[in-house]
Amino acid sequence: MRDLTGRKVIARGVQSGVYFGTLVDRQGQEVELSDVCNIWRWRGAVNLTELASRGVTQNDYNRITAPIESIVLTDICEIIECSEDCIKSIEEYPKWQYRN
Repeated sequence: MRDLTGRKVIARGVQSGVYFGTLVDRQGQEVELSDVCNIWRWRGAVNLTELASRGVTQNDYNRITAPIESIVLTDICEIIECSEDCIKSIEEYPKWQYRN
C-alpha cells in the first residue's frame, strides 16, 4: 500500500461524508486530515475517483465548506490521492457559507 502521508486526498467516511485535505496520519479506518474541508455536494464528476482526478466544475450547486485546521475521522472507507487539477479546482472554489 502506497503511503499518502503529506498528500492532498479525498477521504470518504461511511457515515461522516466526503472530505478534502492533507493526510497527516492513518490508522486503519481512522485518519487525521489538516487544512480540511467538507465536500457536501458537487458537479463535474460522477464519483469520487473522477472527482479526485478532474475536480469540481464552477457552478452554484457545489457545497464545499471553508477549511478548518484539522479533523480526525473514524469511519473512513476510501482514500484517493488528488490530481493537481482537483487540488486547484477545490482550493480556488468559493467556499459555501450559510445565508440566512
